Amino acid sequence: MKKLILTTVLIFVFLSNLYPQSGWQIQTPPASQWYVTVYFINENTGWIANHDDLLKTTNKGVNWIVLSNNFAMDVSDIQFMNELTGYVVGSTAAIRKTTNGGLNWTHASCPECNTSDDFMQIQFLDENTGYAIGDWRIFKSTNAGLNWEPLDISSGVFRGQFFNLLTGWFAGQGRFTKTTNGGVNWVQNIFFTNSFTTDLFFVNLNTGWIVSYSGEIFKTTNGGDNWSLQYKDSTIRFNDIVFTTNNTGWAIAENGISGNNGIVLKTTNAGLNWFSQQVPGTGYFEIFMLNSNEGWLAGNYLLHTTDGGGSVGIKKIMSEIPSAFSLEQNFPNPFNPTTKIRFAVPPCHSGAGRNPIKLTVFDILGKEVATLVNESLQPGIYEVSFNAEGISSGIYFYRLHTNNYMETKRMVLIK
Repeated sequence: MKKLILTTVLIFVFLSNLYPQSGWQIQTPPASQWYVTVYFINENTGWIANHDDLLKTTNKGVNWIVLSNNFAMDVSDIQFMNELTGYVVGSTAAIRKTTNGGLNWTHASCPECNTSDDFMQIQFLDENTGYAIGDWRIFKSTNAGLNWEPLDISSGVFRGQFFNLLTGWFAGQGRFTKTTNGGVNWVQNIFFTNSFTTDLFFVNLNTGWIVSYSGEIFKTTNGGDNWSLQYKDSTIRFNDIVFTTNNTGWAIAENGISGNNGIVLKTTNAGLNWFSQQVPGTGYFEIFMLNSNEGWLAGNYLLHTTDGGGSVGIKKIMSEIPSAFSLEQNFPNPFNPTTKIRFAVPPCHSGAGRNPIKLTVFDILGKEVATLVNESLQPGIYEVSFNAEGISSGIYFYRLHTNNYMETKRMVLIK
């Protein structure tokens, strides 16, 4: 009996290592309150905070130590420049800096801050230049956070992003404003007058996205002068958005009525399609992606992923174990706008199963349109949905690719 139990345990451990858990997985720091912000400087070292506590990990979040449990403020955001130097901001005009990894903190000098300033965001572009953002004002430091002065901005802001020392964009209640000279002058876009925009992210000086409390995702391709609606669900409210490449991004939201149901949307085609990812049903405040695979979600739980949150729209439809890889013809075909694609994954041979399996869609010119699967999968037969809403009619190709197998098939979109 003992041998049977030991054998079962060893098999479980072997399979767990062979097929790592996919998607968003719960981590359990010692402080059990809501986590409002998370920041990692590499895959091992990171910090999280709830409203009172600051915690640090050096092993991907497996273990955490409490650095401070009496900040005397509600922490809103963290940024570290390296393993030693970092900043936190929060309520009552709090801006603090550490130079020893978070063990000790100094108060910044900000004569024009007042206790009604509740900072929502901290962003340093380099070791000297940083911005504290929120409660309708922006403060700037040019000496590594020692002193802070307000920028002359006529419209209130909530969150935003400086892309470089000159160009920045900021969102707020009924506001979207931009500067191209480091904050000396600002131009407000009246497009968002009736929207409470909550966050934005630009991947270059032209292309960016903005989200709202009304469940909207907008995209610009000309630096914020014009915007197009990509997604809308009036039952949710967005809190955060981030991109790791020009095509791959995530937006997080919560149920607009209860605020309890956490929602994570992912795109792999620059926002043409947004697909839901599975997360525990609670709200989330912030997403931090170290790269397109590894990231964390902060909210009622702390979640961690090593595969970009898992594939979107994929499900295992049969328990049958196939003997070889295969890719089936999509159905229906032609289609408008959705179709399904089935493929088979056999047991690994010589470790091959540990390599990610990638299913991608290309147009007739060979340009990648969407990545439907990009993760290690256990043996089985899978089905994934492809939604071509926002993509023009034409001939497309989809390819299943792993280290020792590749197959491509043709499909036709007719609108």
